[in-house]
Amino acid sequence: MSVFYFIGVYLLGIIFASAWIDKVRKQQAHVQQMNAYRLLPHSFAAPMFYLFLFVELLCTASLFLWNMSFAAAIGLTALLCIYTGAVAFNLLRGHRDISCGCGGLLENDRLHWGIVIRNGMMLALVIGLFFMHAHVAPVPWSLKTVCFLIAVAVCFVMAVGQEILLFKRKWLSQFNSENELLEKEIN
Repeated sequence: MSVFYFIGVYLLGIIFASAWIDKVRKQQAHVQQMNAYRLLPHSFAAPMFYLFLFVELLCTASLFLWNMSFAAAIGLTALLCIYTGAVAFNLLRGHRDISCGCGGLLENDRLHWGIVIRNGMMLALVIGLFFMHAHVAPVPWSLKTVCFLIAVAVCFVMAVGQEILLFKRKWLSQFNSENELLEKEIN
């Protein structure tokens, strides 16, 4: 049971760390993505971005230092609910042609309901890990290292899968563009 707990904690830690690093590297782009959601006045986007960035950093550090503590669980739950609500609200309004703004391993160039489902699954993982936290037996660092490496491998598979899907989309859109050009030439 402890092994699954630590794999889950490290998996969330790596996902949020990669998102945080991506957002730090591309701050202006992420502020623009927040503006594209059209949920806040433009003057609030940058301060909210930095607030979210700070909370993500605290939650990520907490995951790696204290595992799924109460503070990490509350912070991650709040972030995931806010992010999921923003995506769902924009999908209901028909705004799909904007980037999700997730950053890192989870970045998507278009909004879709899969993001809502994925975030719901991450939220369930956060809640489950929080309730397991009190019942986890201490494990040696060597086993924690193995759990971390398993989480890294899972993230690597996620990243490769994301790249394959991106390549597939670009490849298919290339054929769609060529078909549209042929149709225009025929007409």
